[in-house]
Parts: sequence; structure tokens; C-alpha cells
Amino acid sequence: MRSEARWNAAVAKHEAAVRDFLAACEKCPLDEWQRSADGKWSTAAVALHICNAYELGRDAMLRGASMQLVVSKRYAWFLRTFALPLIIATTRFPRAKAPREVRPNVEETKMLTRDAMRGRLLRASREASDAFRNAAGTSSLPRMTHAYFGDLTPYSALRLLTAHTRHHTRSLA
Repeated sequence: MRSEARWNAAVAKHEAAVRDFLAACEKCPLDEWQRSADGKWSTAAVALHICNAYELGRDAMLRGASMQLVVSKRYAWFLRTFALPLIIATTRFPRAKAPREVRPNVEETKMLTRDAMRGRLLRASREASDAFRNAAGTSSLPRMTHAYFGDLTPYSALRLLTAHTRHHTRSLA
């Protein structure tokens, strides 16, 4: 598949994942938006986590921000080579603690309204998608460091964020 067609397909899947996530958030009754149970995140916290992930991806491409690698480089290579393609294909993630950089802040979560989240997520996801695509067109291909997967190309990072958004959409259902 040509590069342009490949990117168009990835961006279309990304945009559909964001729309589906927002639709799942809309189904949450407002009186349950902030409610968490059994040690799980509230819908607001999940939404903030998704926003944080897109904002970090955008910032990685524009400013070089990245996550702290929490596994060895060798294990990151293994996960990136063998687990990441499976995760992207199935949108199923193994049980793992969310990287520190994208965990929702408790105080920020308490103040997050559904309307504010919608605007923030639409803006951040669009900016991240644009930043990934623009970065892929440069001669010095920037990379985003992921806590578990290590260095990701812009294309892989967008596909991982899409799978991540799909994963959390299912968790809200």
C-alpha cells in the first residue's frame, strides 16, 4: 500500500475510534461520570487518560516529549516486535499499569466535565494525528518513546493510540 494511502487509512481508523469513544462517553449518565467502582477509574478518569495520551503523542512529535522507558531496551524491542502488532490488530492490551505520564490526575479528573473533555479530546486527537503525519514526512524521522515499547515511529504511534482508544471504548461499554 502506498504511503499516502496507508496514512489515509490509519487516520480514518483513528478518527472513527475517537468518534466511538466520545459516543461511549455520551452514554454514561452525568450522575455517574465521576463515579468509580471496584478500584477502577471513573469514565471521567478514563477520558482524561485518553486525552493525556493524545497530548503526549502530539508533544512527542512537536517538542520531543516522551515517556520514561520502564523496561529494558531489549525487552522493549521484544514487545515492539512481537506484542505491539498483536495489540494493534486486536486492540486488546495486556494487564499493565498505565505509564505515569498519561495517568489521570485525581484533581483534574474531578473538574473535568463531559463537554470540556469532548473539546479537549477532539483538539488533542486532531493535533496528534497531524503532528504524526507531518513528522513522518520529514527527513529526520522523529520517534516517540513509549514506556513499554520504546521508540515508535509516528505511524506506529498513531496506530497504537487508535488501538488504545478502542480498548478503552470497550471498557466503557
